[in-house]
Amino acid sequence: MGRPSKKPPANLARNARTLGENVRRLRQLAELSQEELAEAADLRQALISEIERGEANPRLESLTKIADALKVRLTDLFSHDR
Repeated sequence: MGRPSKKPPANLARNARTLGENVRRLRQLAELSQEELAEAADLRQALISEIERGEANPRLESLTKIADALKVRLTDLFSHDR
């Protein structure tokens, strides 16, 4: 058997973009700055920025904190519905 591929799944970038777009949209609907969301979620502002740009691979714990701070369900962060 060959070695397992280190290439990430093809849909990883698309999912990261969807997550980032949703976090930004929900944050703006809540009228919060990135800094305010970071403070409410007890996370670094840089992480919020990276997530919104689709550059981060956040842990479930971080995503749960973001959803809680935005007062939305965790699944809302990944929804493709607009």
